[in-house]
Amino acid sequence: MEKTFLEILPLAIAATFSPSGLLFITMILSGKEKAQRHALLFLLGAVIFLLILGMVVMETYKSAIGDAAHPGDSSGIIDILFGTMIILIITRSLIKKDKPQAEPKKQKKRPFVVMGFLYMIINVSTLIPFIAACKIISENQLGFADSLPLFLFLIAVTMLMISFPVIVTLTMPLKSEKVMGPVKSFMSKHGPRIAQVYFLAIGVYLIAHGVARV
Repeated sequence: MEKTFLEILPLAIAATFSPSGLLFITMILSGKEKAQRHALLFLLGAVIFLLILGMVVMETYKSAIGDAAHPGDSSGIIDILFGTMIILIITRSLIKKDKPQAEPKKQKKRPFVVMGFLYMIINVSTLIPFIAACKIISENQLGFADSLPLFLFLIAVTMLMISFPVIVTLTMPLKSEKVMGPVKSFMSKHGPRIAQVYFLAIGVYLIAHGVARV
């Protein structure tokens, strides 16, 4: 279990990097009516998607490696593909000229659970490392008692960045603006670059992890 934890930890940290998600949730919290409730519903929708995706990935992969003649080779190839995809995505984002991130428009009466669900579907930078981590949990065949805590830990870390503003608002309502103002400003300016550097490292990590298994 400890070995699996160490393998998925860097992927979980990569999955949580979501500057756009941070800006999105702070915009929801800036609403005048039921802002905290709407933000919690948004987070709930994102968590529901991750739960469904993670269970589907782990069950599908478990069946696949059971039928594979060389499960280690298949797992390694998948890791290499994931790593290559991450590097290609980051390379493309580095080549493109940076554009100011447009903040989401103020939301009125909308299904925030559905918005959170759909946001996570299109958040590719989160999904690739999350799926890769789910695959590692599944392939190590730890059993339910060990794999469940790891899976829940993975989801908790994946949701950490976009959950942070909500946690601050709920626990420190009077000081939340003082805390979130600098955080939002820093992530707007430097968040994408930090994420790009870390994702490149994760791409290399996955390729090395895959090569070691082939």
